[in-house]
Amino acid sequence: MVPLMEAALERARQLSPADPVAAGLAAYLEHHIPEEMHHEEPGGAVVDDLAALGLDPAEVRGLPTTPQIDALVAAELAWIRDDHPVAILGFLELEAYQADRATIERLIESTGLPRAAFGQLLLHARLEPVHARELHRVLDELPLEDWHERLIASSALQSLVLLTGAFVDALEGTTSRAVGRPAGAATSR
Repeated sequence: MVPLMEAALERARQLSPADPVAAGLAAYLEHHIPEEMHHEEPGGAVVDDLAALGLDPAEVRGLPTTPQIDALVAAELAWIRDDHPVAILGFLELEAYQADRATIERLIESTGLPRAAFGQLLLHARLEPVHARELHRVLDELPLEDWHERLIASSALQSLVLLTGAFVDALEGTTSRAVGRPAGAATSR
């Protein structure tokens, strides 16, 4: 997430002198990016959570991304570069839909996994309501034209579809291995 926001910030700064939407976006991202840095390196806090499950951090960092995540990043970068960096706000809208603390507490209890593995989920359950209000304030205050709004909506919808696909594939792979089927094998639904 942070590298995408940094790319949007860089492009917004380039456009800012003649573009009030880009100027407002740059101000928002300059404030928001440091709030999303929960570790000295992007993604490091998630790797720490996975290490609490016994996974090797070096191995986790070496895992390939999924085709859906690759497509998501490519689409966001293309919109930022070729259309307008305001597209990032559609992707960031997904932040507004984090699990709440009670749900995460039930997940910790029902899985029996170490609490330390849920650090990022617990942190975001606390932060995201505030971040969502800030994002919605920015969306309301920017002088968006219809095409900006369509671009943001396209970004949000595509992000949702691709992330959902990545989660479904991960769950099917986990479920398939758990019941003795090879990952990717067809399942009856």
